[in-house]
Amino acid sequence: MKGIDMKPFHRIALFLFILTAMPVWVGCQDGGVVRLKDQTQIPFDRMVAEVSKSRVIVIGETHDNQADHDLQLKVIRTLREGGQSFAVGLEMFRAENQELLDKWWRWGMSTEQFEAVYRENWGVPWPLYRDIFLYSRQKRIPLVGLNVPGEIVSKVAREGYGSLTEAERKKLPPGITCTLDEAYRSFIRKSFTEHTQSSGRSFDHFCEAQMIWDTAMAIHALEYLDKHPDSRMVILAGAVHAWKHAIPRRLATMRPGITVSVILPVPAGKAGQEKLTAEDADYVVVTGGW
Repeated sequence: MKGIDMKPFHRIALFLFILTAMPVWVGCQDGGVVRLKDQTQIPFDRMVAEVSKSRVIVIGETHDNQADHDLQLKVIRTLREGGQSFAVGLEMFRAENQELLDKWWRWGMSTEQFEAVYRENWGVPWPLYRDIFLYSRQKRIPLVGLNVPGEIVSKVAREGYGSLTEAERKKLPPGITCTLDEAYRSFIRKSFTEHTQSSGRSFDHFCEAQMIWDTAMAIHALEYLDKHPDSRMVILAGAVHAWKHAIPRRLATMRPGITVSVILPVPAGKAGQEKLTAEDADYVVVTGGW
């Protein structure tokens, strides 16, 4: 994301999250799936069949981990081959560039042209996401930009939501709010250890930035789904946005009754003391690791 480099924080947050989880899937091989509601290992195809009943499927990632993107593509491919109609929502693209995304998946621009558009939106090397974008175009799967300008998130993280000018707020989706509660603060403290010792305004500003980020992406997803009532959406986003406390909770708050499934990839070979629960995600899938 341009303007604020959250990737190191996402990697640390995901690593610490994984450290609490390893006993759940000690016996899992690469590609193994654990359904968290009953702590049961299940086949990959069963997981996809179960999540296909949800209106929104959120798949987390560490941005520079190829194994995570391979998992995302495998889920997308399996859903498509099963006859599902869905769009792919992307943290990697700003909503303001939707016209360019549409041009791509409708075969209206070359791969070289699209690579330049991608690089302007996202700082992670193109090859990591290439197969997802190529497959989506091949199968004409709609792609939806969910993100907001990076400079907005950066400013909120530094100075708080109240610092935004009217012009800057217009760059966010209409109706966005930034009300923090203790549950969200606790989630952020758990996720971003660099801020666990922070307090007062600086910590609240950081929480507000994450809240704005999660809420804006949820709003953009709902806008698409409202316009396409027969479609579903697979959202690809960093793990700290994918956890149930983040984008999924914002979706449920704004649209009570919406069904959301959360899949988190986890690297094999990490150890820890506690278990993940269904409060964090619905499924974990063991990947080849970093």
